[in-house]
Amino acid sequence: MVGFGANRRGGRLPSLVFVALLVVIAILAFNCWNASSRQALLQEEVAELQSQAKRTEVARGRLEKRNSDLLGKVDSHKKQLEQKEADYSQLSSQLQARDGQVKKCEDSKV
Repeated sequence: MVGFGANRRGGRLPSLVFVALLVVIAILAFNCWNASSRQALLQEEVAELQSQAKRTEVARGRLEKRNSDLLGKVDSHKKQLEQKEADYSQLSSQLQARDGQVKKCEDSKV
């Protein structure tokens, strides 16, 4: 009787399995590295987009503030214009009244 493993031929099968396992490990390692590098790039892109969103929000806030300031100025200018138009109409009516008085004086002199 021959001892255990006496009929085997040089152990080719285990080396073939070992090579296959190494190939699978290499493929998994490459995929892991590829996913990790993609994740890093995506994280950088997310950080960049977040900073861009913050800048946009700050700019939007500034523009809204400026818009409200300009609307306030427009309102004040409208009020001034309305006041000046009211003054103009009052002065115009006073002028017409004086013109009427002048005509009455001229008519009474004649």
